[in-house]
Parts: sequence; C-alpha cells; structure tokens
Amino acid sequence: MTAFSRQENRVNSRILYVHYGENWLRGSEIVLLDLLNTAKQHHYSPVLWCNSEVLAKQATKLGIEVIIDNFVCLGYWTTPRWNFHQYFKLLFKAKKLLLHYKISLVHCNNGAPCQWMVPVCKFMAMPLLLHLHARYMYRDRLTLLFHGADSVIGVSQSVIDIFKHNEFNSQPVAVIYNGINPQRILSPCPRNIRAELSAKDTDFVILYLGSLIPRKAVEQLLYALAKLKKHYQVKLAIVGSGSEAAKLTHLVTQLNLTHNVKFFSASDKVAEIYSSNADCFISVPLEEVFGLTLAEASFAKLPIITSNIPGINEIYTDQVNALLVSPNNTDELVNAIKSLIDRPLLRKNLASKAQKHIIKMFSLKRQFIAFNLVYQSLLQRDSKHSMTKLIFLHTKTLLIAFLTKGYTHILLKLSSGKSHD
Repeated sequence: MTAFSRQENRVNSRILYVHYGENWLRGSEIVLLDLLNTAKQHHYSPVLWCNSEVLAKQATKLGIEVIIDNFVCLGYWTTPRWNFHQYFKLLFKAKKLLLHYKISLVHCNNGAPCQWMVPVCKFMAMPLLLHLHARYMYRDRLTLLFHGADSVIGVSQSVIDIFKHNEFNSQPVAVIYNGINPQRILSPCPRNIRAELSAKDTDFVILYLGSLIPRKAVEQLLYALAKLKKHYQVKLAIVGSGSEAAKLTHLVTQLNLTHNVKFFSASDKVAEIYSSNADCFISVPLEEVFGLTLAEASFAKLPIITSNIPGINEIYTDQVNALLVSPNNTDELVNAIKSLIDRPLLRKNLASKAQKHIIKMFSLKRQFIAFNLVYQSLLQRDSKHSMTKLIFLHTKTLLIAFLTKGYTHILLKLSSGKSHD
C-alpha cells in the first residue's frame, strides 16, 4: 500500500468549499466540481457554500451538501459595493456553518470569499486555503485579505508571478495545475460536426469551444478564415455564448463567411463535441491562466493552435505538442492553420504528443495528490495567525501599500469599478 493510500484511509475531515461567481459553469466551477468529487472519493467530507444555483445543482448531483447564499464584497468591483449589512450576515453565517458542520478546513475556490472567511477563520483558529483561478490586482489582493490565507495555490505560475516580492512571506505559495476529467471529454456518441457544417470530405474543419467574450479574441479566427477561404476549403464551428455573440455574428456576415461559419449554443454535453470529427481545435485568447478547454481538446486528440502567452505556454511547447502564435496576429494564425492543412503528419504528431502530455501531467489523480498534501499540512497545524496578528498584519500591509502606491492611488482604486481579473 502506498503512503498516499495509507494516508487517505485516515482522512475523514470535513472541508468547507466556498465559491463566489456568476450563475454558470466555466473553468473555475468545472475544476471545483471535479475537486469536490475527488475529495469525496478519497474520504473527505466536502460541503459547498456558494451563490450559484447552477453550480449548486451540479454539486448536489455528486452527493455534496450545498448551502446557497447571496454573497457580497466590500469595496470590490461587484455591486452592491458597500452592503455592510449583508457582509456582517456572511460573517455570522460563516461561523455558524463552521460549527454546525464541524469543519476542519476551509477551501476558498476564488479570491472574493476570503474577505469574510479570513476574519472568521482566524477568530476560530481554522486553517484556510486560497485557490486562485485568475490574476488579481494588488488592490484587490488587499481588499480581499489574501494575506490572511494560510496557504495560497495558483492554477498556473502566471497566476502567482504577479505577486510582489515578500507579499506572502507568512504563508506558502505554490502551483497546482488543474486536472482533466476524461468523463467530461470522451463520448461513445460523438456529434457529426462535419455534417452539421455541411462540410465535404476534403474540407478542413476547425472547432472552437468556449466563452464568446473579448479576451478570447474569437474574431481573430474569423479574420483568418476570410484570408484562408481564397485558397482553402475551411469550415469553422463556434460553440459557446457570451457578450460578443452578436458582434461575431455580424462580423461573419461582413466578411462573407456565412457558408464557412456556424454558431452552436453552449451545451453541457461537451464530450460529444470534443469527440466529434473536427480536424483541429483553435483558441487564441489575449489572456489566459490555464486553458482548460485547450487541455480537454488535447485529451480528445485534437491538434491545437493557441496563443503563446503566460498560462498557456506553461502547458504547451510550440512545434512539440501545439502550434503557438502571437496573440492578435492574424498572419501568424493563418500560417499556422495552413501548416495543419498542408501537413497531415504534423497534425497527427502534435495531437498524439499533446494527448500523452495532458494525460501524464494533468490528471485528476495528480491534482488531488498535490491538494491532499496541502490539506494534510494545514490540518496538522493551527491557523498561522490569530485575530490580533491578522489585524496587525493587515494594518502593516495597508501601510506598505499606501507608502509604495500612494494614498490617492489606493482610494481611487477602491472607489472605481472594474471587471473581474
């Protein structure tokens, strides 16, 4: 029996997972669901506290006990920004939940819940792990009390590289890459995406699956197709939803691509899409911290073209297991697509190497072993800081911020809205 197996047989701890997000299932929610399920399989007793009905429904299907609430943050970009009444209700509710469920450890699945969980955890000497799926600006890290976490985990190096020198010298900071769930990707009943696109056997079919939002730069795919269609028979399936949908639909008409591009609604049955008969998967975002859909597409053995940016280039190596192009560079994207069309052997080699790489390095087992080590480390010691020490630490951190950033700068940041990092 391995050391991990012996250890997991002793585990029976209750973990409160706290997630604050939109009412959807995207990267951080998908990763959380897999983590909840894996933790349960390895004899932990997970409880989920969230503000999303969609997430709650899926977690309940896994047999997880779920509490749904209205979450707020003070001075953050979400509205209402100064709801002190609800914030204090969350503080009291957090304490009540920790006692009622006899929680041993808190796992914040993103930054926002830290603002009310850190004070309560310190008051109750409860260890808190902060799991980051996005890059957070310095003032947000201050506002959300990141420095009060007992351990900070990023989904990639790019998430934690933005931290300032010695910003988290009181707690360990590490990277645990997301695990890929085969059940979400492989289907015995794949969709015939070529038929749905009216593609001929000789047509080259490109698949994009993901959010239709500005940072995904889906329009670059359309500009590339407009250049390629003069000499190549290319079709594109765009699967997803988002704020850019209307703009992209208009652009398809504007570029005369109505016979080359088809939009498909976002679907929970993504395995049927990944397992389809597309020729490659392309996503060229301007910013990404991991690239979950890319890794999933690689698991499905689709050759990949994507952006050479932090987060993604931690997963892929150009010309080895994917083709990486500069973001917002249509010419590079066109040339990369031409390479895949003209060189079938390259497509095969890239897809094969990427699949092996993803299976080896980004498995759910590998992810949970890493989290289990962190969990056990936190469970074996008391919370690092008492409430008094937390107040001192926060005062010190704010003082340093004022001295280094400037009083006016901090106040302006705290009084202006922004979108999520």
